[in-house]
Amino acid sequence: MVLLLPLSHLMILAFPVRHDDSYRNAPFECCYNKSQRPLAGDVAQISKMKTFLKAIGNLFKKPVTTQYPFEQTYKPDDYRGLIGFNEDLCIWCRRCEVVCPPGAIVFSQDMEGKQTYHFNRAVCIYCGECVHTCPKEGAIFQTAEPAPCALKAENINNGWNKLYDEAIASREAYAAEKKRKTAEAAAQKAAEAAAAKAALAQQTEAEKTAAPKIQGE
Repeated sequence: MVLLLPLSHLMILAFPVRHDDSYRNAPFECCYNKSQRPLAGDVAQISKMKTFLKAIGNLFKKPVTTQYPFEQTYKPDDYRGLIGFNEDLCIWCRRCEVVCPPGAIVFSQDMEGKQTYHFNRAVCIYCGECVHTCPKEGAIFQTAEPAPCALKAENINNGWNKLYDEAIASREAYAAEKKRKTAEAAAQKAAEAAAAKAALAQQTEAEKTAAPKIQGE
């Protein structure tokens, strides 16, 4: 019979609202007497009871979540997904790497100067800042494809840290080698210029020495 009562009556029976001794044994009268206000502790108990009953009710409802990745999730029209890269359009300015907030983009460089683009989908926050900054339209772009789950075998975090450090080191090594070659070429050019100058001076001196002999003859 109690189960047929409204929910508000059930909560009052379980947690009677008390104001003073005159209403201690009259929960229904307290409920409908609007001139009286419940105590803070009673309100908290009623709130807990509501939450508990709602949780019990949710056990008999269908789940509202999507079992991703086994089920496809809803994608809005402006969904910001994986970052795409077109090597043929890239001008290798590395602005995307500079502006990337979490450092999800890095370029490595071999000793011939060729650069390679690297992207980590697990580090990327998909803000699109790299796309907005790129001066060459279409070189880097954002797709609507969701990022796949990262697998343990990929070692996507520690492996990325190692790759990032190696990429920076490769660029520093190329810059150092380029600087060495430039200095070496400059030194060789200076040596050739000095040799040419010395040869010219020697030739001029030889001509001066030979001139009096010709006049004497």
